This record gives sequence, structure tokens and C-alpha cells, in this order.
Amino acid sequence: MNDASPAGDGRHDFDFLHGRWQVHNQRLRERLAGCDDWQIFAATQTCAPVLGGLGNVDAFVSDWGRPGAEEGFQGMTLRLFNPERRQWSIYWAGSHDGVLEPPVVGGYENGVGVFYGELEHQGRPVLAKFVWSDISANTAHWHQEFSVDGGASWESNWHMWMRRSDEHGRLLHEDAVIELRQYRMQPGRRDDLIELFEREFIEPQEALGMHVIAQFRDLDHADRYTWVRGFPDHALRAASLDAFYGGPIWKRHREAANATLLDNDDVLMLRPARPGSGFAVAPSARAPVGSTAGGEGVVAIGLCELGAPAEDGFAELFEQRFAPLLGAGGAELLATYVSDPSPNGYPRLPVREGERVLVWFARYADEAAQRAHAAALDGDPGWRALLADAMLGDLRQAPQLLRLAPTARSELQA
Repeated sequence: MNDASPAGDGRHDFDFLHGRWQVHNQRLRERLAGCDDWQIFAATQTCAPVLGGLGNVDAFVSDWGRPGAEEGFQGMTLRLFNPERRQWSIYWAGSHDGVLEPPVVGGYENGVGVFYGELEHQGRPVLAKFVWSDISANTAHWHQEFSVDGGASWESNWHMWMRRSDEHGRLLHEDAVIELRQYRMQPGRRDDLIELFEREFIEPQEALGMHVIAQFRDLDHADRYTWVRGFPDHALRAASLDAFYGGPIWKRHREAANATLLDNDDVLMLRPARPGSGFAVAPSARAPVGSTAGGEGVVAIGLCELGAPAEDGFAELFEQRFAPLLGAGGAELLATYVSDPSPNGYPRLPVREGERVLVWFARYADEAAQRAHAAALDGDPGWRALLADAMLGDLRQAPQLLRLAPTARSELQA
């Protein structure tokens, strides 16, 4: 992050932190004791600059209570930049004792901030390390490590995954990459997974940097579950997936989730076909945990298998010719995506690599409206001629259509 110019000397390295955040905390219950029991709690944080930008102060307010405390724990951080040394000093204080701890000192390199200092833990001197990473416009990750052998080995004891929020407390998202995930379920187990997913997995995934966009029941296959999640970029995708699938919440529930599945490897990695063609911001907040009532609307997903990258011509053909016919027939086109050819940065979860597709999402008032629209398209000579021409070009077969009913807690509703 640093360069030789005064404006790039490092004094702006923490500018990303200004504003409002929701914080997902995982704190080791006992430090330096071989413990693997993590406390999980939520917090909010606000951060503002001081000293004309040479520092900042944040306020951390949690719902977690330290042993013996009657109120939730609060903390504050003071960060100060020394222009001569081009270093940051970071001071922390908590409501348990009101003492400003000695600083950890350091800076950023290649987007990762590392800071060292000498602290005490239960009267024992320790070398402390703060690490800031996985930083984007709306995400950041901080973790703390202690060493008692001069840095030869380290124990991580506190993680904070931060998500920027607006003035109403809603998370802000960047969905430059999405996954379209289709699961084959054990017979009769789809609703079991939906209940578990919507109770335990939505907020924890979003807290770690993902965006759970939509969850669906397949109207034509009783044992199919389809869902969509987004990420700011591929590096953050890998980091957030590792944090979730290597973390305590997934470990607690993975056996129950996996018991419902026959296959979960049908996954397409996609990106918006063009700027602005991805999903719009949801108009209202997600339904709360425990919600079960869904609407009557239907979301249709059209999958076009292509012989060449969509950018070579089919994406433009779809926008100019297919999309108007879809809209004229009553479909509300929500988003259009194309294959993302980037390597899968998290091979623990396979994706369908090497495929070329264009995928559209459309909304209907109800199943009857969707069926009427499909029948009208089938009988439209213009639509049939357009399909025939496209199949002489890059379109390898007629589009596959998924007819889906959003679950109660799907952010995307029909």
C-alpha cells in the first residue's frame, strides 16, 4: 500500500475503516491453554478520522458479556500514523478495565496490515500480532495472535469479520462473482435442509463476507434445492468460504446438512454479463429467522449452453433480441450473468469449470403467469425463429428452464 509520495506514505491505509460496520466475532474462550472452544457474538462498530486524517477512533459495542460483567462488552481503538516513521501505532481499551493497552506497531504491504507489540495476558508477557486482511469496499477481517516463544509459534485467539452497513443497519454488498448452486436431495429431505439453512447458515455466511441472495424450491423436482450467493471478488470468495467451512458454525451443523444431500457439485460460477446487469439491491429487509410463509411468485432461471464465450456475440444477441421478447410476454427480467472463467480458488467446493453459459433470471406474479408466458413463447413464430437461428450459431441447445419458488427467507422474492 505504501509508496514514496506524501499522499501515499501510508497515512490513508485505514481510510477504508471509516463508517458503520457489523462485526462477527469469534473469540477463543481460553488463551494459551490449548483450547478450541470459540465464543461467537455480534457487535457494531463506528469509525471516524481524527487529527486531519493522521488517525482514527472507533467504538465497538457488543452483546457479549465478560464473566462477571452485567453489561455487554465495549471497546475502543485509537490508531495514530507517524509520518516520519511511516508507521501506525494501534492502541486498544476495553470496558472491563478502562486501560489503554500498549500499542502494536506496523503497516501495510500488498494489502495486508501486520502490527506487533508487547502485551500481557493474565500477568504473563506475550508478543501480540494484529493482522488486517480481506479488505474491500464493504468487507474487512481482523485477527489477533499471541506468542510466548518470541514469535516462533503463534495462537490465533480473536477474529472479527466486518461488514459495512447503511444507516438502517442493512449490509452493503458487492456481487462481482456469484455461484448458482443446484443440489440433489435425499428423498423427502429438502424442507429439512431449508429449515436448517434458514435458521443457522444465512447470517453466519453473510457475516464472513458472502451475500446469500436467494434460496428456492424447484417446482418441477421435489428433491432439488437451488440457491445463489455472491462475493466481491475471487480472493475474498476463497477467504470467506475458508472462514465459514473451517469455522465452528459449519462444524456444528455439517453432519445434519450433509445427511440431506445426494449431490451438491452442480455449481456454476458466474459474473454479470455487463455493468448493471446483476441483481439490484433488494427493496426490503430479509424476513426474520423463523419465517415460514412464502409468496405465490415464481422465479425462472434460463440457462443457455454456448459453444463460445458469451462475450463473443451471444450476450449482445440476448440483450437485443431475446430479452425484449421475454419482457413483452410478461416476464420481469431481473439479471443476466455469464460464465466466469477464473480458476476455482476454493477447490474444496467443486464448480463446473470450463463451461460457457449465459444465465438469465426472470420474475412472475405466480405459477399460472409463468405457464401462460411459456406457452405464448412456444407459439410465437418470432421466438421459434430466433431460437433456431441461435442454435445455428453459439447456442448449443434450447435453453434449460428452472421454475423456482423462493423460500420464506430468500432475499430475492418473486
